[in-house]
Amino acid sequence: MAHSQGKYVLSIDSGGSGIRAFLLDRKGKIVERQYEKTPPNIPEPGALEHDPEAIWKALLSLLKKIQKKKELAKDIAVLGICNQRGSFLLWEKESGKPLTPLISWADVRSHKTAETMNRNPIWRAIQLVSTMIGNLTGHPMMIATSMLKFTTDHATCRLKWVLDENPELKKRCKKGEVLFGTLDTWFIYKLTGGKHHFTDSSNAVATGMFNPFQLVWNQPIFSIFGIPSNLFPEVKDSNGDFGFSLPEFMGGNSIPIRASIGDQMAALFGQCCFEPGEVKISQGSGAFVDINIGPKAKLSKRGLFPMIAWRLNGQTTYMLEGFVATAGTLIDWLGKGIGLSDTPKVLNELAAQAEDTEGLVFIPTPTGARFPYFNPRAKASIIGLSLATHRRHVARAVLEGISLSLYEILEGIQQDTKVKIKDIKVDGGVSQSDILLQCLADFSNVRVDRAPEPDMTATGAAYLAGLSIGFWKNQEELKKLQKGYKSFEPKMDPAKRIQKIQRWKKAVAATLALE
Repeated sequence: MAHSQGKYVLSIDSGGSGIRAFLLDRKGKIVERQYEKTPPNIPEPGALEHDPEAIWKALLSLLKKIQKKKELAKDIAVLGICNQRGSFLLWEKESGKPLTPLISWADVRSHKTAETMNRNPIWRAIQLVSTMIGNLTGHPMMIATSMLKFTTDHATCRLKWVLDENPELKKRCKKGEVLFGTLDTWFIYKLTGGKHHFTDSSNAVATGMFNPFQLVWNQPIFSIFGIPSNLFPEVKDSNGDFGFSLPEFMGGNSIPIRASIGDQMAALFGQCCFEPGEVKISQGSGAFVDINIGPKAKLSKRGLFPMIAWRLNGQTTYMLEGFVATAGTLIDWLGKGIGLSDTPKVLNELAAQAEDTEGLVFIPTPTGARFPYFNPRAKASIIGLSLATHRRHVARAVLEGISLSLYEILEGIQQDTKVKIKDIKVDGGVSQSDILLQCLADFSNVRVDRAPEPDMTATGAAYLAGLSIGFWKNQEELKKLQKGYKSFEPKMDPAKRIQKIQRWKKAVAATLALE
């Protein structure tokens, strides 16, 4: 069994364009960080892939850089892994050789497969029965099944597409010669020398092929769509025993791997959102809103499905997630596209020159509207322009628009689940805008706390790994590590708040009517 000796926790965080390694001490402070780029490949329109071997080499490069810090490397107690969810690859069981690229969650080449799956008569019959049972009993699993619509986001569609395109590969899968894995599974397999084929429940659910209610791989889905069920890894708790890294990867030391978790779930844990109603928002290129909904799975009938935030020592914590597709990317466009401002800091400085938007409303939906509207054809809009409108008013309206979009996600989740939001913790580059966070506090009417560290995913993976070996005692100790947060308390006049929200909703309705 792993023990708590050692001064540091090693955390690996692999995202869409790069991979990071962090060392955290017992105070939760990051004492070392390293980074390697892992740019995607786009071999054809709609494709988004990575070379699994290139990502593995990048990880080895990071570990070598850590090893060079000998005074740090010799005192690593444990390793945790977090990763971009939903992307997967297939590899040869015997040799470990990749048989496919790592196919990103954002790859859309399986769109026709998704359409065909949604029309499958057996699947439609199952949904019809689930609808009737759900209406009678209110059982969340039946309601979720009746609502489910396959999209390219689901690894189910992308995997079926890969196998349909490669009949020989499918035959090998059926013979048991092939393994499936998300990025965490690939790393665990490689780090342990091919000894272990594991994932955790948060990553498994993110594939769309793991039942979050029954905590098993979804055999009916496999049967209906011809996906071999012997491909899939064993699913462990997020703080489970994932084996030991081979000594050659860490200068002769074999490090216990004691955490695996999806990136947004890791950030939720890193922000210590341990209680129902606690929320974190990670604001990068997009803004991901994740709310802890407790030990019982709940869903939004308007389209949010329960996800597993983490499973610790046999106890499951669920969450719901909504997102604004364009936050950082919108700010980039404002600079490069129309010359308004090119960073959150500059946009914040420009917006600070105006106390109000003077009636201007900005709807930040250039790539479609998500929850609670789900209109993929929606475009962004600016409503309320006058001859008195200045760039500073537009800047402030953009920040208000992003915060109002986040408010609508939070309000929708509260209405649909009856889980009351307690507070909001934020991280990410876009969260550096004080005005945006003040607007978020004003519209949501709860306190907003900004983390001192913009990237909390690696912290969450480290916390999980450390807890599993007693490096930290419990969640209460982790809460005490949270220092340096900046708080934003609601201060907007209630009448003004209502007026702005009402005007926002009218502007959204007008925008959605202009398809």
